[in-house]
Amino acid sequence: MQINKENVVEYVKSRLDFFNPNGNITVSAIGEGSVEEDGDGFINFVYRVSDGEHHLIVKQSRIDSRSKGKFVLDIDRYKLEYESMKIRHAICPDLIPEIYDCDEENRVFITEDVSRLRISRFQLLKGVSFPRLADDIARYMAATEFYTSEYYLPTKDFRDLAVHFMNSTMRDIMDVGMFLTKVVEEDTVGRPMDPEFVTFAKRVCADPQVLISRQKLRHLYMSKGECLIHGDLHTSNVFAGPDETKVIDMEYTFCGPFSYDLGYFMANFIAQYCAATFRPFDSEQARKEYKDYCISIIRDTYTKFCDYFIQYWQEDAKDIYQNIPGLFEDFRMTTLQESIGFAASAMLGRICNIIPYADYDEIDDFVQRHNAKCLSIIINKQMLIGWDSYETIDDLIADIYAIEEIYCRNIQDLKL
Repeated sequence: MQINKENVVEYVKSRLDFFNPNGNITVSAIGEGSVEEDGDGFINFVYRVSDGEHHLIVKQSRIDSRSKGKFVLDIDRYKLEYESMKIRHAICPDLIPEIYDCDEENRVFITEDVSRLRISRFQLLKGVSFPRLADDIARYMAATEFYTSEYYLPTKDFRDLAVHFMNSTMRDIMDVGMFLTKVVEEDTVGRPMDPEFVTFAKRVCADPQVLISRQKLRHLYMSKGECLIHGDLHTSNVFAGPDETKVIDMEYTFCGPFSYDLGYFMANFIAQYCAATFRPFDSEQARKEYKDYCISIIRDTYTKFCDYFIQYWQEDAKDIYQNIPGLFEDFRMTTLQESIGFAASAMLGRICNIIPYADYDEIDDFVQRHNAKCLSIIINKQMLIGWDSYETIDDLIADIYAIEEIYCRNIQDLKL
């Protein structure tokens, strides 16, 4: 059965006893509304259904994608997403939507619609800040990662978890996007470069030090299975409000590095920072305050993630991992360095390839949009060359400030 707007209400009625078909029924398909309302995903067929009291998301996996993009999709990805949401909901229920039903025959699952909140990316692009965001996302990552790791789980259970969530097809999509860029036509792997930035970006992507770093990071991503990660934790997959945060869209989940989701999330705020340097604001004071907020998110998400993770470790880790001098410090350092590397590779891949990137695309002025992307690429290069030598999160922030100052001074001299 293929779900559509015409049959989704009857479908929900057949699956959920609490749904009231005589209520104030509303139905919409994700993709019909604005990107601010519906996000910038393009794979799944998703419907919002409400009876006036219960607000639902109905999500169906199909062999094709909604955008008709050239993706090889796992037809059973819905089930891994549903199961991973159940696991995460059991660990931190306040940060995951309620989960109502999974229909294996039709490859559909139903969850709570959390659109009472807003997709954080598009609010951030308006200069809106969320005071709880860093703490909530840090706690989400630390809790779900620690309690699905071998630090906590019996070893056999952890190995079984890793096998069950292998998710090879979906993770291959992220592998290409985050680590492989097609620099020349002869390249057989990687996404093609955006013609608008190929002259500038090609030099960075083809730099031998950058290539080596991205391959080392890719190997970590492919082989370091420490915990169940989200795999696609960007700001379009985080709904937020002043007092509440919800994480969605977990179809790329698999067992990967502790540092990956952290790096990918931090990358969004480096991008926001670079975009804010060049997009319009009501005043320069408003620009400064927003950029300061982005920096605080980068710093606080890393430090709070490590603090929460170590708290759970001290409370619940297996005895073999307790009271080992230097182990916590090593975790902090390894997490810092790897997350910086993952953030840089993810940003570079997204900026340089042809897939839209809303953080920059919202800048209407071509020159300013170009400047924001070029600043990001230069920062990414520095991060990639030195990712395994950073000692504190403030070292990264110092590099961001220094590169921004040099770049802005140079374009001012050139009157760009």
